[in-house]
Amino acid sequence: PLEKEPGFEFGIATGNWGCGVFNGDKELKAIIQLMAASEARRPLIYAVFHDENLFYSFTKVYEYLKQHPATVADLYQYLKDYSNLEYRDKTLFNYILETPPSSSK
Repeated sequence: PLEKEPGFEFGIATGNWGCGVFNGDKELKAIIQLMAASEARRPLIYAVFHDENLFYSFTKVYEYLKQHPATVADLYQYLKDYSNLEYRDKTLFNYILETPPSSSK
């Protein structure tokens, strides 16, 4: 087995599984993977598979969530609130960027 330094945690490598042929929502998938990695207290290595738009938009959301310390519970609340919107005129990422974590509770 690989040995690791104290305080080092192996990252979780993931990506857009199910978003190609099955036409899944890449933004939803990214947030779910971020929630899982955060709950496991592991770094997330997210492969965007040459999707530059997803790379930049996910990076922007991630930085926003770090600046406005969001918890896994906050992310879950974002998903619940977004799924309950009657008319979705924005993407999940845009919804997150326009809604401070504390106001989504």
